[in-house]
Amino acid sequence: MHALSTQLSRWLLGASIYLTGWYYEGPALQVAQMGAISLLLLAGFFAVLSGHTLRVRPSLVEWVFAFAFLFAMLVAWVTNNWLSTLYGAMLLLVLASVALLVRQSGAARLATVFRWAYVALIATLLVLEPAALFASLGGSVEYGLGLVRYQPLGMHPNLSGLVYGGGALLFFQRCLAADTTARKLFALAMAGLCLSVLLAASARAGLFALAFTGLTGVGLIALRGSRRARLFLLLVALAGVVAILVNWTDIKAYLSLILDIDSPTRGLESGATGRTDIWREGVELVFSDGALLLTGRGIRSALPEVIGFPVESSYINLALEHGLFFGTLILLAFVVTAWRALRQGLEPGQPRYQLFMAGLMLVFILAQSIFNRYLIGVGNPYSLWAMALVLQLNLPALSRRVPAGVYRTVLSRRPLASFSAPKDRSFT
Repeated sequence: MHALSTQLSRWLLGASIYLTGWYYEGPALQVAQMGAISLLLLAGFFAVLSGHTLRVRPSLVEWVFAFAFLFAMLVAWVTNNWLSTLYGAMLLLVLASVALLVRQSGAARLATVFRWAYVALIATLLVLEPAALFASLGGSVEYGLGLVRYQPLGMHPNLSGLVYGGGALLFFQRCLAADTTARKLFALAMAGLCLSVLLAASARAGLFALAFTGLTGVGLIALRGSRRARLFLLLVALAGVVAILVNWTDIKAYLSLILDIDSPTRGLESGATGRTDIWREGVELVFSDGALLLTGRGIRSALPEVIGFPVESSYINLALEHGLFFGTLILLAFVVTAWRALRQGLEPGQPRYQLFMAGLMLVFILAQSIFNRYLIGVGNPYSLWAMALVLQLNLPALSRRVPAGVYRTVLSRRPLASFSAPKDRSFT
């Protein structure tokens, strides 16, 4: 019975992740989103029934998130914003469910569920939308409309940059850990398909975030990596430079087309596609009320239909919804976790590259959050993964009942074991 509950919990979690990848407008979107939340809560419920959920005290990050969501819910209730109150209650339930799930499985097993959900999403795209994907990937341009940007399963191109750019990192992490050539190649192929979706969507914010994440990783390995890692990095860099120089003309032409650089509305002279004006309006709204500056307005109270314009930045969104105090604490939870994962992942003499990649995945969502509002969110696969990853990396020291090597504690001064062990035998 316990084994069945464990498997059912993982299947429900995978189905929840898969549903968050569907974004077709209309009633179907609401059904998919609410269905995903319901499945996620059920996954947490069956995690408890399995009897394998470890009794571990809440981490500091879990307390921060819990108090932030509870306070936002109370603010919304006091201001009679019932929809925001319900959102706050929903996030508290999701937080509890994710906290249970990260205590049920090892790091590799939880990541495996997310990867399989991504495999299902990519397979769905290739079955249902191959023409649209390959047309946009080739740089399809329509007269009077400009570049045709791919919208995977109805998802906005900007959001798809976060979801599929992050998916590429998730599969690259798997490639580093895979113990057979076939598994490494499969992981690389999936990472390539995720990057293809990113390019087809012309998600420039996603490409920027990936570039920033890559430079961060390269810089840290060059400074603190082993001699072998530095040599490998140098060889890859030289091969990349040679490939770019040989094909520079074609690469430049393709990137200019797919990134819409010469567009009058999305090009270099467009003011970041109007984002600078939106950010200015958002900052002005943050400081327009001294009380709300501290308390925030409640979760999902900064939606375009509420304030009249979209907030295209998680950092402005945090200030509007959670106030400066809790907004800053939430941001610090991500920043500190990423920093310590990167530092401990490159410890001299015993590098743990899976842990290092986990830190880079958080760097990616922090960079992406400059351009979108999904740092705290559960309605798309990667934001949900980022929340699970932050909670997982901050689990306090575990009891002796825990199998050696299942967890890696980042914020604890005495980490228990490696993030990557034991070996995960799943194909992806």
